[in-house]
Amino acid sequence: MGAVTKQTLFPPLMPAGRPFRVSNASRSSRKGIVASSLQELISKTLEAFLITAGMVTLVLEEDGTVVDTEEFFQSLNDNTHFMVLEKGQKWTQ
Repeated sequence: MGAVTKQTLFPPLMPAGRPFRVSNASRSSRKGIVASSLQELISKTLEAFLITAGMVTLVLEEDGTVVDTEEFFQSLNDNTHFMVLEKGQKWTQ
């Protein structure tokens, strides 16, 4: 019998999503979101928190570090906790 060859006809377009936690500025609401890119995380965060303004800032919940580049986002661990800040909101401890 010959060797069996498996061929993928349609390779995945994006890497598999990773789990993250996102809370609002007051920490009164927290959502689990799976995303593979920073843009996808922002988009899903807007949907999850029903934010229509579109202009938000994602920061690390633990210290308020702004997450604004794909490279920094990709360096973060799964289950990193973010905080979404709308215009005029600031991170607080």
